[in-house]
Amino acid sequence: MPFDPQHFVDRFFQPFNSESRFYWPAVIAVVVSFIANIVWYNWRSRTTPPPEIGVRPWAFWSNVVFLIWYLVLLRQGVPFWVLVLSIAANVALVVYLYWTYLPPREAAWERERRRQAYFPKPGRKRRRRR
Repeated sequence: MPFDPQHFVDRFFQPFNSESRFYWPAVIAVVVSFIANIVWYNWRSRTTPPPEIGVRPWAFWSNVVFLIWYLVLLRQGVPFWVLVLSIAANVALVVYLYWTYLPPREAAWERERRRQAYFPKPGRKRRRRR
């Protein structure tokens, strides 16, 4: 069978239906992504800075909304390019959160940590022995 690029272009603009061989792998990929998103959101470590913990819910809920949107698009049988456009929008939002929105907050948090290092920590007062 010769390679026909026109076949792939045609498939890109045809409706995505449940008889397609890519339908169930796409549904399974959305479910696995949903599970991975929940595990990532609940993963707590001691080294995670507080600004990232503040941004994590925004990324989590935007991913949940987009994953539900993908399931709706898959069920409705929209063309594949609409799915690709939606995935690109989700990735762009997460990239914005972690590359543009988060770094100034992490820098401010780091500056505040360094500033707090100069102040003495309240501790127990020693009683003098008599």
